[in-house]
Amino acid sequence: MLKVINDTAIWIGGSEKSNLDIWFLPGFAESHLCFRNVFSQAISSSARILLFDPPGLGASPARAKGLTVKDCANMWRYLIISLSERRNIVLVGHSMAGIIATQTANLLYQPPSLVVSIEGNLTKADAFFTGQAAEYQSPQEFYYAFSKNILELVKTGEVPMTYSASLQFADPKTLWTLGRSVLEYEEPGEDFKKLECPTIYYWDSESTSSDTKTFLSKNKLHQRKLDGLGHWPMITSPDTFYSVLRDDVLSMV
Repeated sequence: MLKVINDTAIWIGGSEKSNLDIWFLPGFAESHLCFRNVFSQAISSSARILLFDPPGLGASPARAKGLTVKDCANMWRYLIISLSERRNIVLVGHSMAGIIATQTANLLYQPPSLVVSIEGNLTKADAFFTGQAAEYQSPQEFYYAFSKNILELVKTGEVPMTYSASLQFADPKTLWTLGRSVLEYEEPGEDFKKLECPTIYYWDSESTSSDTKTFLSKNKLHQRKLDGLGHWPMITSPDTFYSVLRDDVLSMV
């Protein structure tokens, strides 16, 4: 089922009988399609599933002023209040969206039942893509350089082709303002640690920065290594990823 709230496109599926809502937010420059396989997985029989495209990404029209992390968090809070009031909530954020999930959790009247960060930003080193926005004076300059860089990474197999496809539909100003706003969060891992709700961090040793590995070794975060699945486990290995996620959600919520 597709709903549109304040020009934001939201896809809803899974179990309507469950009192559990799992919200997924894609990373920088991606749309809900990176999580499209969730609807064919067993996790969909255990919860209601909600995917959405923030303004300027995927099917949701861009805002003239662009978009920031704070804008995304406030928007997600509004969507949750509109669609998930009095239900158990799980927030799942991928990459940069891990910061947004953290900030959204802090805005909710009732803390979510669980926040899942899929290789979300914990240190400055994790702003590998988003941080590049600060190096350019205009959205168009950034978009051109970023797109060119991504195409090269697709050729080497470091980035999935689907990422490049999503990027073609992304609004340049949205990416530029969003990327620059990520740099305002200098210690995202500390914010994630302080959440007053259960959390879990998924990571692959091959795709995680050395700074973040150090952070994970020094801090007692609930974490799970998904070695061999890479930075996009929901795309590269959906069966394994959603099976692990289902087990974790059902055991922690």
